[in-house]
Amino acid sequence: MGVADIISAATLATSPIIKGAWVHKGTHIDLIGGFTPKMREADDAALMMAKAFVDTREALHEAGDLVQPIQSGIVAEERVIGTLADLANGNVNGRTSTDEITYFKAVGSGLADLFAARMVYSSIREETTT
Repeated sequence: MGVADIISAATLATSPIIKGAWVHKGTHIDLIGGFTPKMREADDAALMMAKAFVDTREALHEAGDLVQPIQSGIVAEERVIGTLADLANGNVNGRTSTDEITYFKAVGSGLADLFAARMVYSSIREETTT
């Protein structure tokens, strides 16, 4: 089996397709599918070995990758270090060593849609004024 530094999933899986046993030191796991409590992209082991972050705190109540292990008592909500905004604002530390495993779970946010819309609007406005 090959080695990956980044594992990314954007699926509608209802059972884990990414196993913690496959993850090596320094890997980043990026999960942007699985946006309901019944959906799951990574197993419990992947979450337990990683420093976890979310796009928004709502992910703790919406994403099966977090809801299921929290409800079963495998991990505590405190396992999630912070949000993307916390990272961007320097309120929490991201990766602190090259061996650290990081885990990012997104469930989608209207903020990303708003930002994309603003970029398109600005681009079109620039084209029509030149």
